[in-house]
Amino acid sequence: MADSKSSYSTAASKYSKVIRHGNMLDALRYSRSKLRESQYNDSWKRNSVNINDVVNRFTPGVKGKPHGVKYEFENSRYIVKADMPAGYLRIYDKTLRQYVKLDGTPGTLEETHFKIKKRSEM
Repeated sequence: MADSKSSYSTAASKYSKVIRHGNMLDALRYSRSKLRESQYNDSWKRNSVNINDVVNRFTPGVKGKPHGVKYEFENSRYIVKADMPAGYLRIYDKTLRQYVKLDGTPGTLEETHFKIKKRSEM
């Protein structure tokens, strides 16, 4: 089975090159995602993560799948939501019904966004 980074990167590449051109909804999702990236990327970079480590910690053994503009890894407790165009992820705790920090505790909006490291940074 491919690692999380590989499956996410393949889906993100397909999304940006093919899917976003398929219909107006996906084009709008892509534009909104890129706008968020331009606004918050500097903040997200302060919290860079290895997607493989995050997925292995919160959703071990789960194979991800695309869900709109996100690539999601979901188990009974958590959903790791990776934004394909902007390259960040968030961890949703379904029990707490909120996004959490890397230690699994609730956090502020800024504390719960993590820039996905490029393979060369991992």
